[in-house]
Amino acid sequence: MRTLFFIFMTLCIINLCFPKFGWYLRYGWISRGESEPSKPYMTFTRMTSLVMLFIAFALASA
Repeated sequence: MRTLFFIFMTLCIINLCFPKFGWYLRYGWISRGESEPSKPYMTFTRMTSLVMLFIAFALASA
């Protein structure tokens, strides 16, 4: 269970710090670098990553 928690936390932190990386893995390779993610997408990705980190910490401390 701790391994799963560590993997989840790592992915959330990467997505929080580098949301463009996640976008590239999902959509960017299709356009081969000809487009970039929008500002609302970047904001939403960071917000959801932060919320998921809070939830994970709350569950880990319970």
